[in-house]
Amino acid sequence: MKINNLKNHLVSLFDSSHIKMTIILVISGLLLITGSQITGTTDNLPGLIMLFTGVILLFFSVLHPWREIRNYAILAGVCIGIIILVFLAIYILAALHMDKYISEGVVMITILLICLPGIVVSIIGILVCAGMKK
Repeated sequence: MKINNLKNHLVSLFDSSHIKMTIILVISGLLLITGSQITGTTDNLPGLIMLFTGVILLFFSVLHPWREIRNYAILAGVCIGIIILVFLAIYILAALHMDKYISEGVVMITILLICLPGIVVSIIGILVCAGMKK
């Protein structure tokens, strides 16, 4: 049953009512991410903002057909849960003096490029869906 829901969602991204928005969001997100890499992201606020915005647009390119607040709330909960698990794993590894197993890059990508944009997308999605319900 769940696989059919996922299949229906992915197919809906390319139906006539959503394909234009999907393509616009994917191209915009990829252009911003590419621009951020050209500009550079090391101590460069415009590059970081472009990267963060590009990732948010890529999230929306997959999630824009969602019309229920519940879906966005679940996404926010999952992202917050992943952040908590990452910090818990860091705490446990540090307490066991196994610091060599903590990868700063993996932690930064997980939190800053997956979970934080997911939370921002959730907040925007909840506000838009709430506005559409009125």
